[in-house]
Amino acid sequence: MEEFFHTFNALHEGGKQIFVTSDKLPTEIEGFEERLRSRFQWGLIADIQPPEVETRVAILKKKATTDHIVLPDDVALFLGTHIRSNVRELEGSLIRLAAFASLTGAALTVELAQDVLKNILVVRGDKPDVTAIIKVVAEAMQVKPQDILGDRRQQNIARARQVAMYLTRKITALSYPVIGEKFGGKDHSTVINAEQRIEQLMGEDPELARVVESIQRRLNS
Repeated sequence: MEEFFHTFNALHEGGKQIFVTSDKLPTEIEGFEERLRSRFQWGLIADIQPPEVETRVAILKKKATTDHIVLPDDVALFLGTHIRSNVRELEGSLIRLAAFASLTGAALTVELAQDVLKNILVVRGDKPDVTAIIKVVAEAMQVKPQDILGDRRQQNIARARQVAMYLTRKITALSYPVIGEKFGGKDHSTVINAEQRIEQLMGEDPELARVVESIQRRLNS
């Protein structure tokens, strides 16, 4: 850690650019001295999310143009929707599909993509259920799923519980009473209050809004 600290200082004093990645904000990183955390906050902090469907489709179309592949819009949309791991696999799938079509003389269609890429396609199923929502919220807000389902009123746990209830209302078609039951037998009024409270706080606290929107994108991706 000491070596990293001095390396950071040397690069900074030399006017070099430094990129540090983490799944947490600098203030939330444990195991680092305050002098390191403070340096991580000197520069720009950006929330980097996986590319959304529209971006993945644009990447595919650019790759197709570069490699002189005639890519129908419906095939591009299909690939962009079902291949979500990373850009390398996305582009690799297009090349694999185009090569198969070229070798066999088959038309580049959604049906062909389903057959050729069946081992790597992610089939989009139903929307996330309550269990999945609670799990993702717990990970993002650094609490345990059982705490969200419990009755502890510690601020960070209570806020995570409210966020999970809010997102359950946004993502699922469950009613307030059903959501309350799913969250450890809470009353429907608790769910209503949670939804209203998070909506209010998101308008007042940009950081909370960023966290909630990030979780929602992750659940919907």
